[in-house]
Order: sequence, then C-alpha cells, then structure tokens
Amino acid sequence: MILSVLFCLVCMMGNAFGGEGYGIELERPPYKLATNQPKDRSYEVREYAAANWTSTQMDSASSKSSEAFMRLFKYIQGRNAAGATIDMTAPVTTHIAPGPTIFDMKRTMSFYIPQDFQADPPAPTDTEVYIEERQPMTAYVRSFPGWASETENWVNVYKLFEDMKRNGVDEDTVDLTSFYTAGYNSPMRFIKRHNEVWLLSKTPNRT
Repeated sequence: MILSVLFCLVCMMGNAFGGEGYGIELERPPYKLATNQPKDRSYEVREYAAANWTSTQMDSASSKSSEAFMRLFKYIQGRNAAGATIDMTAPVTTHIAPGPTIFDMKRTMSFYIPQDFQADPPAPTDTEVYIEERQPMTAYVRSFPGWASETENWVNVYKLFEDMKRNGVDEDTVDLTSFYTAGYNSPMRFIKRHNEVWLLSKTPNRT
C-alpha cells in the first residue's frame, strides 16, 4: 500500500514536470544574459527580473527536501486561498545560507510563480508556505549534470567561485554568505539531468 502511494506521488510529480529532460516546455523566471560573460564560458552571468516565488523553509536538522517539495506542490495543486491549480515551473530552487554551526544551516525551497498568477499570487493556506518577493538579482550560474546531492552542490559552487576569480571577478562584489541550487528535472528523469548553482552579485541589476 505504502509503495503504491509513493509511486503515485512520483508519477504526479513527473507529470507536473512534463516528463522532459530540461524543463523546456515549463515556464521559467525571465532573465537576460549580462554583457560581462566569461571568456572561457565556464559559467553564465544572468540578470533576473523581480518576481514572486512560493517558498517554504526546510528543517535544517533533518533536511526533508521531499516534505518541502510536497508542501509547495500541494500549493500549486489547489491548496491556496483561491483553490487555483497553478502550472509547474522550473527550476525548483533552494537557497542555502550556512549558519555559525552545521546545525544552523538555513534552507528555503521555492517554486517560481508563472505569469498568469505573478501579479497577484493566491495566498497559501498552509502556514509553512509563503509568497516570497525576490528583488532583481545578478546571478553567476554554473551548470552540471547528474543527480545533485548536497556534496555535488558544494563541489560545484566551489568550482564556480574558482572560475569567477580566474575570470577576474572581484570576490568583494559577490555575496558569499549564501547560494542557490536550481533543479530542472522530474524525479522520473534518470538521464540528461540539468542542475545549477548560483552565486549572487552584491550589486543587483535594475531590471
């Protein structure tokens, strides 16, 4: 019985993502490429516009990413004040802010709210879900394939920072207090997976 329920949940999430490889048919937050792209193309510099996201905190002690995902998934499936069904978008981001100890790390998972609801997103009815108003931001973005474990995320954010320094980015202009992970694929996608890590500039764009 339990296995049947889990299988149904995975199938639902797979359908929400469209079952594709890179989330191409899913709406994404708008951005434009900055003019100062690295010569070696080891990462991208993106300028994201201000946007609303629906977000939830993750328990830093247990890191229950599946529980956080399901809270957000239920929100777009109608657990909101309007009872509205909202299309799945990509990517699913997680903001990671290390604390003074390994037990104080703060993680926030988010879904981008599509344009149909962007101006006036329905209020969540789950008290653990909220609408986050992100300001315009400039992100340094490194992409990598495979399954994005916590170790892989940290390895790739370190590689991103090293690539940035090699390309002349002044580390004093970069927010090194936190970073984002971004996932574009359904749990049902086993090959050609696409993941990203983002470091933000201290000076956001004015989009």
